[in-house]
Amino acid sequence: MRRCLSVAILGIALSGAILGQQDDASIGNKLSDILTRMNSADLHASKIAFDELMTQLASDGSDGGSTTGLADAASRFLARHPQQADQVKLGLIQLLGKENYFFIETKNPPPDPYEEDNISDHYADLISVVSSLDDERAIPVLVGAMTTGGIAQRGLLKYGDKALEPVIAQLSSSDALVRATALGMSITLLERRHDVVSDARIRYLIRSSLADPKPVVRRHAIKEIDCLNDRQAFVPILERIAKSDPWKLPGKADDGGDGEEFYPVRFQARWVLRDIQSNKTCAP
Repeated sequence: MRRCLSVAILGIALSGAILGQQDDASIGNKLSDILTRMNSADLHASKIAFDELMTQLASDGSDGGSTTGLADAASRFLARHPQQADQVKLGLIQLLGKENYFFIETKNPPPDPYEEDNISDHYADLISVVSSLDDERAIPVLVGAMTTGGIAQRGLLKYGDKALEPVIAQLSSSDALVRATALGMSITLLERRHDVVSDARIRYLIRSSLADPKPVVRRHAIKEIDCLNDRQAFVPILERIAKSDPWKLPGKADDGGDGEEFYPVRFQARWVLRDIQSNKTCAP
């Protein structure tokens, strides 16, 4: 009797293992097809495949259809299916790299063929999922997406020093918004080191950016000065900028510092100078 029971238990265990292998094989086949289509040169075909991937990831092991965030669903799926995890991660990373080209580098995503096909929302979802991955291969594509804001930037920050040099490299970008964003991200990463060398590097990056040909970078550098512990050391250069920065826009400065004209970078410099003089804490 005991022997029969043992054989029965063994049979059940083997049956479960075989079914599990069949499930993994089925999932693997589905993923292979989806990932191939995600790699399509057609951005809309890639989007459809991405949506299918997210549906697959969210439905796997679900408790009857409850909905959760895409990033959470992806994390649970990757934990449950380690054999498929690498190909899924790589597929998502490669897709974000391709979409960065359309949305960031060329700023020219293809037009929507369908009114309901919101490509911008899809791009944001993709950034969210890739940001949730614990995979250093995601660093370059998150750097590429960092001008989109907080999600990509928080995704980068978790990699710490490993993300620092790729971010600093973007200070040489031909895109002024990328340079301005890279400056802020570089300073945040360097501040986490809490050492003299990093502090010195922060000051160097700020001074270099104050000479940038584009006003968006100069204004961002001035804003970063406002939050430095030794911002008093920048008073002479801020005073010079407040009098001489050449960028002019129509209108009149709120503080009257430009007379009947408006020089936005000069205005920013005067703002920080007032904060320093009154010992006011910088705005976050």
